[in-house]
Amino acid sequence: MGEKVIIAVCNMFLPLTILGLGLMIWKTRPPFGDMFGYRTTQSQKSPEAWELAQALFGRYCTLTYAVLCALTLIASVAPLIFKLDELAVSWIFTVTNLVNFIALFVIIGITDSKVKKLSGGNEPK
Repeated sequence: MGEKVIIAVCNMFLPLTILGLGLMIWKTRPPFGDMFGYRTTQSQKSPEAWELAQALFGRYCTLTYAVLCALTLIASVAPLIFKLDELAVSWIFTVTNLVNFIALFVIIGITDSKVKKLSGGNEPK
């Protein structure tokens, strides 16, 4: 039982971290070129691209990971309630983390494509 509680707590680490970072980026909007924030080639092309990238990435992460935190919590508590075996717990842990990572990469792709549209895809001069 003790290991399952530790696994449940560890399983919540990724979605809670991304939720917190997304909320900070969305609400504080780091200044252009700051070391903190959504820093990609596209987002650093101009101050307008930077602002859009921070707003989009922060909002998408906050909304997506609020839902994923709830789903991950349910998936993490299920083994405790239903007394599942170690194999089921490891599969739940693997699948929830995979979903969390895939969601992050999808958010990055969507944000970069929208920022690229704003900047017209041109290289800085």
